[in-house]
Amino acid sequence: RPSVPLIGREYEFGMLKALFERVSRDPRPHLVTVFGQAGVGKTRLLTELVKELHDGEQEATALVGRSPAYEAGTAYWALGQIMREWFEIADDEESAAALEKLTRGIEKLRTSTEIDPARSAVLIGRLLGFDLREDRDALEDPEEVRERIFAAIRSVFQLISERRPLLIAVEDIHWADDGTLDLIEHLAGVGRGRMLIVCMTRDELLERRPGWGGGRRNATTITLEPLTPEETEQLVRTLFDDADESGIAAEVAGRSGGNPLFAEEIVNRLNEEGSDSIDELPDSVHAVLAARLDSLDGEERRLIQAASVVGQSFWEQTVAELSGGGAIAKPLATLVEKDLLVPASSSRLADEREFAFKHALVRDVAYSKLPRAIRARKHFEVASIVERRSEGNGDTTAGLLAEHYGRAATLGEQSDFPDEELTEMRLRAGGAYERAGDVAASLYSNGEALGMYSNALQLGEGLSAEIRARVEEKRGDTAFRSGQVDAALEAWERALEYQRDNHHRERAGGLHRKIGSGLWHKGSREASIAQFQQGIDLLKDGDACSELVELYEEAASLYVETGDNMLAIYAAEKAQRLAEDLGESSTASRAHLTFGRVFGRIGDLEQARRSLERSVELAREASPSEAVRALLALGRHLEVAEADYPAATTTCREALELANQLGDVPAQIELHAALGQLAVNSASWSEVELHAKASADLAEREGLSGQLCLPLLLRGICAWRNGNWEQAHEHLRRSHDIAAAGGRSETAFSALLWLATCERDRGNLESAREALVQAADICERAGLIAQSVEATGALAGVLALQGRSQEATAAAEQVERLGSRGGHPVGKAAAAEARGAVLEDPEAATSELRTAATEWEDAGRPLNALRTRLLLAQRLGEKSPAAAAEELGEIATAAGQLEVPHLAAAARSLVPG
Repeated sequence: RPSVPLIGREYEFGMLKALFERVSRDPRPHLVTVFGQAGVGKTRLLTELVKELHDGEQEATALVGRSPAYEAGTAYWALGQIMREWFEIADDEESAAALEKLTRGIEKLRTSTEIDPARSAVLIGRLLGFDLREDRDALEDPEEVRERIFAAIRSVFQLISERRPLLIAVEDIHWADDGTLDLIEHLAGVGRGRMLIVCMTRDELLERRPGWGGGRRNATTITLEPLTPEETEQLVRTLFDDADESGIAAEVAGRSGGNPLFAEEIVNRLNEEGSDSIDELPDSVHAVLAARLDSLDGEERRLIQAASVVGQSFWEQTVAELSGGGAIAKPLATLVEKDLLVPASSSRLADEREFAFKHALVRDVAYSKLPRAIRARKHFEVASIVERRSEGNGDTTAGLLAEHYGRAATLGEQSDFPDEELTEMRLRAGGAYERAGDVAASLYSNGEALGMYSNALQLGEGLSAEIRARVEEKRGDTAFRSGQVDAALEAWERALEYQRDNHHRERAGGLHRKIGSGLWHKGSREASIAQFQQGIDLLKDGDACSELVELYEEAASLYVETGDNMLAIYAAEKAQRLAEDLGESSTASRAHLTFGRVFGRIGDLEQARRSLERSVELAREASPSEAVRALLALGRHLEVAEADYPAATTTCREALELANQLGDVPAQIELHAALGQLAVNSASWSEVELHAKASADLAEREGLSGQLCLPLLLRGICAWRNGNWEQAHEHLRRSHDIAAAGGRSETAFSALLWLATCERDRGNLESAREALVQAADICERAGLIAQSVEATGALAGVLALQGRSQEATAAAEQVERLGSRGGHPVGKAAAAEARGAVLEDPEAATSELRTAATEWEDAGRPLNALRTRLLLAQRLGEKSPAAAAEELGEIATAAGQLEVPHLAAAARSLVPG
């Protein structure tokens, strides 16, 4: 057949070329989504683009992946395929060898120290399914892991694009898993580098993602319409082996409706028949393909049908086994010659040729011609072959095994297989679905995980009651993590029924704890506490176990929230003693940490500090990672509860040193932010900027978007210091929004407190009041007593400046009540400031404000002292303008020394003329 030129797609092809030239000049990714019905020419358009890039004058890299329907439940299949192709990692390669190859490959790409090849390889290896369980932290957060994987992949693509412009193409994304779609949007949204990301899809994508690509300046949508009659006729004339002397090109064009694949298959069928009449040909592309497959000889038909069971792509030896074990090279070559199959340019299995169906519709039609019972047994056979070949590397093929064993069980049931055979299929399918669900859940691909667990539970009698209970619990865990609390509760209740009836006390206790947490999230406090109590009652008379420790720990936290302080102390003490009895340093450390938090929340700071210091001691015995967690908690307590900023700084620096040694990036971000916040208190601005940059660089590099609220807070404070109100407002508002979305109540509070400071200093008192009311509300909901005292004290001052004396007095009284619950050092200063702001007698007010300013200074908070002194100057001016002027002059000098120029300017502007 002569080479067929690209017909009717010149405009779309030119657009893709122009966009690639643009990203080659401007290193910002651009997302292109090409929509079109099956057979309309999406793959052909992409093939021409790849060919143009390979043959063109400009050197370029093109990486292509596909999301076949068969592997729709496999997380990150298409992009994993691309990674494997670039780093030349075969699907059957052992994990250790593959990880070493991946590490070396990233090392060759690296141009700076911004990427750690070993750590990035481990993260990407997780996505590729490498068996790396020894590198996993039992307490890791799957969402955080996913963000770090995204960042590692983004960095690798950026490095590739630094060498030469990069095309990343993913076909059939309407079949892609949600994780793949999220990763593509991540690359387009926050990626950097000379990258054109091209996605081919049918319209079904918009049913799942209605806003796909919308609202982005760096996104383009192309829709491939059917060819015009003239274009289709031109295509048909080109496809005929001989000149179209019979004049049927127009008839074929009309019959095909402008669908290039349909037109091509009609021509193929006519050529095979040696006919020039289309009257007897079917009216659909499926029917034409069916007719072509029916015309194959027996050996060719058996081979292509066996291949259709494997999937869109397949390997020669696998199909040979499915076809009976004979030689298949000749029929394979014939099927390629007949344009039904195409050889792959490379193979994902070492030393074995790979092929693919020319189009997904060819595979669909071939598959549909197999009887249901044969399909079932072939799927089981495929799964057995894959399982045998992937022994020791099961995560890589977990989704594939689930697909094949699952289809075997479903089709076997529909075919009324014998009980013995069907039971084996169901057992294999259940195990495969559970394993695939576990892999997806570990990557935070919650939709895929829920689908796999649900499939396992739908197998009916194939799963034992014990396995069903285990899968139900996992499904509940994943649903809860996805925010589907009601679904989680239902799954946990079903799991609990089995564990309780079979006297598995520890598992039942754990489920009571999970159900209690779910009910707490729904606001059902009494029902929540009842669940915790049931779990405790179930386990308390037995041997000590870690599950009972967790029950007491979480119950203690809940009792603090409800104000039941004695019960909180009791539960925390029980958790602490049980943990020590178990002799597990990490468990005991966490129990002491909980105990310290309880006492910190109820105001017993001495006991809180002792417990947290003990937590650190035990954590050091357990592991460096446990020590980082414990030190971070102690440092936070020393800063917020005790205002012992030097001790807090020392503690956080020790934790940061450990986190650096471990390569614990999330902890590094937290600790840089904590040290930056401590530096704010002392107005050490160079330290603030240093830690803000370090925290931001790490969060952006690793893609930990949930932690960006921390450096944004510091950047907002720096902008406030420079009087850049708009930038400060933008940073602080973003910090609050990210923190609130991620449940970081303390950071959300801090962002609002500083936002109120900005609004007050620029004269927007009502905006300041609104921010402080919102901050106080966060404190009430999260039980942040020390922060609540500070926010309410600041609110009293703003209300007084607004002339809302009754509300200001009420706020000042609230500060007194809150302060009495704690003994927090900042509480005294905040209470004195609030009293001074609302007292009517100027002398009494100035006395209180002088006291407050001194207490803020003694607490190591000179910026708060300046704010209080500005209030003091205002009250002094009521009786003695000269005294006010003197105070304002001193404030201006102090503000200059603290390097806050806008406060110095504000003080000078208030000096009476």
